[in-house]
Amino acid sequence: MTKTIYLVNAANDESIASIANDYSFPALNILALGTWLKAAFPDIEIICRDGGICGTELIQREINTFKPWLVGIGALCTSYHTALELARIAKSVGAYTVFGNDHAAHLSRQIVRNRPDVDFVIAAEYGEYALELLVRELLDGVGDFAGIASLTYRTPRGQAAGFDYTTQKDTLAIANLPFQAAKQRKGALDIFPTVDRSLYPQYMWDSYLENYKSAFGHLHGDHVPTGITTMNRARGCSRANENIKCKHCDMLLDVSFSSGNRFWDEVRTANAQVKSEVFYEVCDSLTSFPRFIRDVVKSKPDDRDFDPMFFIYGQALDIIRNDDLGDLLAELNVFKLNIGLESGCDRTLKHMKGPKDSVEINETALRILKSRGINVYGSFVLGTEPETSETLRTTVDWIKRIIDEGLISDVEAQPILPLHNNHYGKQLFSSYNPKTEDDWPIDIDEVSREYISRHSGVSYDDCISAANEIRQHARQGQINFGSGLSKKENYSVEVVA
Repeated sequence: MTKTIYLVNAANDESIASIANDYSFPALNILALGTWLKAAFPDIEIICRDGGICGTELIQREINTFKPWLVGIGALCTSYHTALELARIAKSVGAYTVFGNDHAAHLSRQIVRNRPDVDFVIAAEYGEYALELLVRELLDGVGDFAGIASLTYRTPRGQAAGFDYTTQKDTLAIANLPFQAAKQRKGALDIFPTVDRSLYPQYMWDSYLENYKSAFGHLHGDHVPTGITTMNRARGCSRANENIKCKHCDMLLDVSFSSGNRFWDEVRTANAQVKSEVFYEVCDSLTSFPRFIRDVVKSKPDDRDFDPMFFIYGQALDIIRNDDLGDLLAELNVFKLNIGLESGCDRTLKHMKGPKDSVEINETALRILKSRGINVYGSFVLGTEPETSETLRTTVDWIKRIIDEGLISDVEAQPILPLHNNHYGKQLFSSYNPKTEDDWPIDIDEVSREYISRHSGVSYDDCISAANEIRQHARQGQINFGSGLSKKENYSVEVVA
């Protein structure tokens, strides 16, 4: 009987507020893992699903119907309840269960120790090879998991063993992969194959496209894109090298790139498979690497029968530092940039991002991008240590103004969320034990409220009121808005414009 591996990106928990682009772009992690496993195990059936599109009930029905041998689940802090429920269903049909993604990686020991329905956690940002090794070990029946470097597992005596993020996170860099012989960042991502997007059924691609058109179709004028997708052919952020990592960031920022040719192979293959014309390159942030962008532009093939458009992550500081970056982005056909603007007040902005950033730099970058016809998705964080009623009002008024001046096309604002691996989480959890299981304080609003009440000059309710005021103004301005990493019950306006 053919074994089945079922890979699923858990949907956000029902209580979580939406963000402006929720479920408009495919969950790439599941496709990347599925592509790798399909090549490694041609005799195993690989099923890939995004719970945000399929719905959790359908995922549960499929697990009960297919009775997979192994279920891999992508778990973030916003989807943790859902991921645990999927793990419970998977164990009920006798499947091995594996968690991955950021939340699972950061708290792998605690999860394995406290959650009997989760057998394994893979902490590697590049989880393809670790998952292959785990599958081979399970197929062989030996159970020697200690040799899988980024794997956390449960011993026969029920103890959590293996990878510990707190002490071993520095081992996760791509240069440490055993098959990364070159030991250099340029071209390092070429070892990962072009993603097989046919692993998602067509109805999922149709749903992504409809969601995208509903939220962002107006940005394309009379042209209606035939398809959208996600890609990831560069990773990391230049702030890691400058030691000015944003305080709310909990990423490793391990820098690596594909070659320009592999970048365009991904684009062309995606267009051939699912008619993609819009590509969300999720490197956070791509503008950190102008040299890579130049290489991609230089490698752009001439024999295309479509004109790809790119949505990327970027930073205002990069736009200002590099005089030709605006033109370079336009040449790549970047039509939209996701920028963490964070605040409209220098006091809070510099606290979050460092002394080199400023509101003036943010606004200058917005005007440069507007002059190039590039739309901006701007996100904001409220309630950090220096926040006061005055700084909060300054930020809200600045956001209203840049909305009115057409400098952003989407806005997201929410209270600060302490995460275990960011500055705010380390500050909070050193002295605060949530009233829940210690693998995650899963009441997101609880820890956000606790942090703000302990460390900020405003209240949590002040931040929610400010976010609602921003959302209402965005609605009046007929632009998209959202408030992720927070509960939907906080917001009087929940429907995306």
